[in-house]
Amino acid sequence: MLAWHGWLIAALLLFLLELTGTGFVAFALGLAALITMAAAWLGVGVATQWFTFAIAALVLAPALKYLFRRYAPSQRTSFLAGEGSQQQGEIVQLPSGDYRLKLEGDLFMVRSASGAELTAGVQVKVCRFDGITAIID
Repeated sequence: MLAWHGWLIAALLLFLLELTGTGFVAFALGLAALITMAAAWLGVGVATQWFTFAIAALVLAPALKYLFRRYAPSQRTSFLAGEGSQQQGEIVQLPSGDYRLKLEGDLFMVRSASGAELTAGVQVKVCRFDGITAIID
């Protein structure tokens, strides 16, 4: 196996790891591995390959993080779900028939504290969160 094969495999594995939600860190490292793969394909030495990988990662990771925060901002206004005392959301029904609470652009599982029937389109107040489930009035 040639060196560039190893860098290609590393890049693909890092891109797969990014699917777990690493916040563009694994994606940046995958891009750095692709850049290093090109350097290896050109025939540079092992030490130069690692130096290329390190420099590319140091440049790409903060750049991608900055671009993501600038051009894809979150719709959330609170830091954590459930920290505000007066949060209100809307009940929505998924195509599967399940109900969710739409709160600040995110969907949460929902349960009524009183056991009342959930109705799509109704605005409700969030009492608290039980794990990832919103408990409503």
